[in-house]
Amino acid sequence: MFSTFTGQSAGKRRNVNLSGNRAHNPWASPATLGSSTTVSKAAAEREKRQREKERLKAAKCLQRVWRGSQTRQHLRAQNRAAIDYLYHHGQPTPEARSREALPLVLRSFQKTNYNDRQRALWLCRDLHDSRFAAFRSGAPDMIQLDRFVRVLLDASEEEADLGPQAHVVLVVLLQVLELRPQAIEPVLSQYYKVMATYCNLALSLQSPFMLLNKVVTTPLSLDKLPETFVSKAYHAFAFSFLATPDIFVFEHNLGAFAADIDLDRLSNALASEKIETTKQYISRTRLLWLLAHLIALQQTKQQQILHTSYLQVLCSLLSVLSDHIQLAGPAEQGADSGLDVTNSAEDEMAQGTLPAYVSEKLGLLTESRAITGLLESSAPGHESASNSELGDASVLAGYVLTLISCFPNAGDEIRMRLFFSNIPTKKGRLPALEYLWKVMKWTPVFRSIVSGSEAALNILKTAPHPSTQDGENDSWHQQWRTILLFLELYAFVLKLTDDADFFGGLKGDQPGSNEKAGDDMPRVRSSGLGLGSVKRLTLFLKHLGFVLYYNMPELLASRTSARNLRGVSRPSMFVVTAGLDLDKVRRMVMAAMRGLYERDSRRPFLPKNHWLMTNKFDMAGFKEAVVVEAERQRALGDAEPEEEEGEDVEEDEEVFGSRHGMSATQALHRRYLQLMARRKQAAKEHHRATVGPKLEILKHMPFVIPFTKRVSIFREFIKLDKIRRRQGYADPDSWRMFMMSFDPTRNSLARHQALIRRGRLFKDAQDSLWPLGDGIKEPVQITFEDQWGMQEAGIDGGGVTKEFLTSVISEMLADTNLFVANSKNAYYPNPLILEQRLASARRHGINENEARVELLRQYEFAGRIIGKCMYEGILINVVFAGFFLLKWATADTKQVNLNDLRELDEDLYRGLLFMKNNEDEVDDLGLNFAVHDDISAPEDKQPRIVTRPLCPNGNNVPVTKENRLLYITQVAKYRLHVQPFAQTQAFLKGLKMVIEPGWLSMFNQNELQRLVGGDSGAIDVDDLRKNTEYNGPYQIGDDGEEHDTVKLFWEVMEEFGDEERREVLQYVTSTPRAPLLGFSQLYPRFTISYGGADETRLPSASTCVNLLKLPRYTSKEVLREKLLYAVKSGAGFDLS
Repeated sequence: MFSTFTGQSAGKRRNVNLSGNRAHNPWASPATLGSSTTVSKAAAEREKRQREKERLKAAKCLQRVWRGSQTRQHLRAQNRAAIDYLYHHGQPTPEARSREALPLVLRSFQKTNYNDRQRALWLCRDLHDSRFAAFRSGAPDMIQLDRFVRVLLDASEEEADLGPQAHVVLVVLLQVLELRPQAIEPVLSQYYKVMATYCNLALSLQSPFMLLNKVVTTPLSLDKLPETFVSKAYHAFAFSFLATPDIFVFEHNLGAFAADIDLDRLSNALASEKIETTKQYISRTRLLWLLAHLIALQQTKQQQILHTSYLQVLCSLLSVLSDHIQLAGPAEQGADSGLDVTNSAEDEMAQGTLPAYVSEKLGLLTESRAITGLLESSAPGHESASNSELGDASVLAGYVLTLISCFPNAGDEIRMRLFFSNIPTKKGRLPALEYLWKVMKWTPVFRSIVSGSEAALNILKTAPHPSTQDGENDSWHQQWRTILLFLELYAFVLKLTDDADFFGGLKGDQPGSNEKAGDDMPRVRSSGLGLGSVKRLTLFLKHLGFVLYYNMPELLASRTSARNLRGVSRPSMFVVTAGLDLDKVRRMVMAAMRGLYERDSRRPFLPKNHWLMTNKFDMAGFKEAVVVEAERQRALGDAEPEEEEGEDVEEDEEVFGSRHGMSATQALHRRYLQLMARRKQAAKEHHRATVGPKLEILKHMPFVIPFTKRVSIFREFIKLDKIRRRQGYADPDSWRMFMMSFDPTRNSLARHQALIRRGRLFKDAQDSLWPLGDGIKEPVQITFEDQWGMQEAGIDGGGVTKEFLTSVISEMLADTNLFVANSKNAYYPNPLILEQRLASARRHGINENEARVELLRQYEFAGRIIGKCMYEGILINVVFAGFFLLKWATADTKQVNLNDLRELDEDLYRGLLFMKNNEDEVDDLGLNFAVHDDISAPEDKQPRIVTRPLCPNGNNVPVTKENRLLYITQVAKYRLHVQPFAQTQAFLKGLKMVIEPGWLSMFNQNELQRLVGGDSGAIDVDDLRKNTEYNGPYQIGDDGEEHDTVKLFWEVMEEFGDEERREVLQYVTSTPRAPLLGFSQLYPRFTISYGGADETRLPSASTCVNLLKLPRYTSKEVLREKLLYAVKSGAGFDLS
């Protein structure tokens, strides 16, 4: 069949090797195979011989080492025997013994051998008794002396508890310093470690304090030696002695020690060491003790003039230890905390707390006397903006910035002391704010950034790395430190400046230029910036802030080495200066910028469109670009894992009394969790910000984009959210039809139905809709039940009606006491209601926690209802207080200022203003750092007064002219933030369940009010007419002409004044204001329906669907009369 098959393959023959040995070819010829095997065998034999040679060589080496070791041990044994014989049967005199024993001890000493240490101490005593005769007579062998010092220190270090022999060791060391101080130069670190050990022990010495003082300080005060020796001595003294915990003798006799210590030399020695790298081989515990002892020395010496090196050292140490001090700092270690401080220093550090001594000394840094004295004694003496002035100012700035970072709880007091400080210059003393402004405004960094944001980007991208040779002492860092301290102080002053002081200061060109400024003028009023200076400052802040948010990815890319484990750069890795990363710098910049922007938005003083930066964007496609970025961020957020339970720790520690009953360990653990949660959240936000720079601008600097553009973006966000949540059906009716087809049982729709009784609107709404959570965003079917239990028939519009929402809000404001109104009828959460409810619960035996939860649920539901109105575009005729609206827009609800207090309590505001401007009368007021609240309920016969301290032991801290600004700050903080904290947070939780926080942050408080209640501008009748719909006979026909009655209606509306137009609009829509983007945004549309042919009837309205029922009037005068009568009399749906 296969005639051509021969049994031989026509292809190339394959060689298959199944042995696994690739070194040989099985198809090779035998001759070739034999040659390869011979070569392999020869190589193996050579390798074997080489290994044997190396083995023999190693054996010889071991034998040699062993013989040497045995010989040395034998010689040491002989020397030791000779020493023992010498001290037991040898020379009778110390002088003779010491001469013979010295070489024997040096040759035989081993620090790990106890008997060797004892022999060294025998020799030490002989040298003491013979007054160092072995080295004083003849030609002394200085090499032997150097070796003896090392032997003695080794013996003392290993044999710490010497008892009475310690006195001899110290005296001998003093004699060494007298004879040859260079002998201790190579072992200075060991020398001071031994001295620190002796100071730690209760030594049985003759005059121990004087002797130890002399031994410790003598190497520091040897003037005849080179400066290098003294510098090394101070370096060793700092890191080997001062860094030792619990130096008992030193700490309790600090005055005697400090007299012989040169603080400037010590500071210079520490300044020469880069603390940031020192922490790699010196523990934080030792650095903390070094800092504490350094502060104690400065406080003891009380130097009148402090050089910059001391401030640099303090700044470096505080910067390195900042996180540890914040986590377990002295702010939480009060004298009355009841903590057991008997633990050792190492135990305390291991537990995360600070030792009592360290805590006490760190606390000295925040005392008012220490701050003021330090600032006024360390300032430069130059007036011109020279390099010297900049350098000195930057050192001061770096120290204060680091101090505020380490002690955030004392931040306001530090800022206040800085504000009241006077900086000495050649032309006299200048207030700190004025001094910093004079230096800052001439810096190249400030002047360049004022010119444009491009300069800010280039400056930040070329930032020198802190690890460079000059570290943070170069001009770049010096400028930034000065600038940031000015911003820190200026933002604080803005919170204390009322409008009269601020606008009065605008007349000058710089702080202190007010014509009426003088010694008798309050510091706040005389420190205002002039209008020209404020303009320059706002340009600087605007340009810098824009770069810090919009160009953040580019800035991080410039630091390619700063990467986390995932390879993603974080702003916390980009340290600008003084330990301040980009996050902290942004917060400082935004605090100052928001303070100026909010004041300008409330009472304009800058040119129109001054804040806009539309030239940085393509405004034609800006909304679409923002939507794309938002979708990217949402996708990134969906891909991130869910947070583990317990990671999100709510930071409500500002609420007074929230930590009472909490142990120190619990408080520390809580602070740790908060710190970790904030860091994790910040890292997540930064990662998301990289994909949405325009969103970052809208969130943090929305004022650079026109308001109308932001409103359209807000509406677009809501539209997309509806489409996403409702399976692509934004229209309520379409969504409802889809849900009915998707779920024939209608169980899903049943959850969105509610039966609401008239007179119990808020309670029924909460009971019915609370389980929905954020599902309240979906359309809800409402059925009203009247007072007789009959269900009302009415127009529902297919979803949540405007009547339901507005009625619930009206009842909430009128009947629940959840909100109270100020003198201008602006609402804010009732600050006393929580205390009143808890007191009532105690009286009636109700569980307080249940009462608290129930109240806060009401506030949260109120937030949901307000959010629902904004989500659906329904305007409500309610005005909220500006300070309350401000909390909607910002994540930092702690920001308060004196002007916000005016909306809350006009009388309190005026009283604090009087105190601020009349410092000489403060003492006569007899106030202390405490507030008194009347929490009486209406049924109480006697007033119930509770006292709240504004600071620890505030009842016993009097208010003086020196601390009155701090008192004003604390009162404003308590009234605006602390007291209503729980109510406000609950409301915001509900609001932000419906309206995302990022959407709210696009607006300031005035813009949010317009978003909630509509535009307060004049009513545009043409726009209303253009966006009106008609029903019945009033429908526009094919000819495009309006009905005659409709024409009469618009003629009457044109003739009305703005107030009458608002009344008509409120009559039909329940709000007197137009939507922000015009009446095209009104939902449902403004509609005119046929109201019958009887001209005696009045017009009526259905506000739930914005419907005006207009009878067919033939006379304009009749229409005008009937319309005004109906509007002013409140004629409604049932009036015929």
